[in-house]
Amino acid sequence: MRTLHVETTNRCTLKCPACPRTVWHDMFKKPVEKTDLDYTKLHRFLDCSSGEAVETIRLCGDYGDTIYYPKMFDFIREFRHKKFFIDTNGSHRNVEWWKELNSLLTPEDTISYAIDGLETDNAKYRVNSDWDSLLNGLEVTSKGPATLLCQTLIFSYNYNKLDQIREFAEGYGMSWTSMKTMRFGNENLRPPIDHVLVEEEYKPDYHLNNPIEIVPRCFESTVVASNGLFLPCDWIRNPLTYYKTDLHKDKERWTNRLDIGTTTLDDALSVLAEWVDHVKSKAMMGTADVLCKMKCRKCQ
Repeated sequence: MRTLHVETTNRCTLKCPACPRTVWHDMFKKPVEKTDLDYTKLHRFLDCSSGEAVETIRLCGDYGDTIYYPKMFDFIREFRHKKFFIDTNGSHRNVEWWKELNSLLTPEDTISYAIDGLETDNAKYRVNSDWDSLLNGLEVTSKGPATLLCQTLIFSYNYNKLDQIREFAEGYGMSWTSMKTMRFGNENLRPPIDHVLVEEEYKPDYHLNNPIEIVPRCFESTVVASNGLFLPCDWIRNPLTYYKTDLHKDKERWTNRLDIGTTTLDDALSVLAEWVDHVKSKAMMGTADVLCKMKCRKCQ
C-alpha cells in the first residue's frame, strides 16, 4: 500500500444531496456529530513495516472536507515526511489560510479541486459552495509549489458545458478530468443516460439472495475514518449501507479489531484479508451485501 486514504474530519460547509452527511441528516433528522481525527493514533498505527511503505497520504473525506479540519496544518507538519494528495471543494477559506497551506506544501504534493460548474452552477450540486472563496484558493495555490488538479462530476446542468469548465481549470494551471457518477441525491441532477455510471447503479434484484461472484476491491479502497476506524472501503460508510453490514452487526469480529488506536496497519491488513474471504463466502452463499454487489460483482 503506497497511498493511505485518511479522512481527517467529518466537518463540511456544503450540503451535497448525495453526500453521506446529507443522507444521515435525512435519515436521523439531526446533523452528524462533529468528529476530528486524533492524529497521534495515526502515528502509532503507521509504526510498522506497512506504515513505512506508505508514501502518500490522501486527505479526502466521505463525510467531511479536510480543509475544515482544525488541526490541518499541524497534521501536515507532523507527517511532512510523506507526500500529500488533498481533495477539496475549496470553499469558505480566506487568502491567509491558503497562503499558510502553500507554505507547508512541496512540488511532490497535489491539490485536487472538485468543481462542477462555473460561478452559480457550481452550487447546484455542491450546495452552499462559495465561488469567491474558491477563486481565492485557486489564485493562491496556482502560485504555490503543489500540482493542481480539477475534477468535474457530470450532472444535468453541466454535461454540455464541460469544455467551458476545462478551459477555466486549465487557466489556473490545473489538469482537468470529468467523471460519471451514479449518485445524484436529486433526480433533477441526473444527466442523459450516456453520462451516467450505469455499471454501478442499484438494481432491485440485488436484494435477492442469489449466489454471485464478488471480486472485492477492499485493498484498493480502504480508508482511515475521522472516528479512527480503518475500514474496507469508503462507500460502505454511507448510513444506508453501513448498519446493514457485518462490520456493524459483528463488531467484536471486525470493527473492534480495526481501531487505529489499538492496532497497527500490519495487523489491520491481516483483518482486511479475513474480511475479503468473508465477503467472497457470503457472495457464494447468496447473502452478499447489496453494496458489494453494486461495486464489486465480477462483471464490473
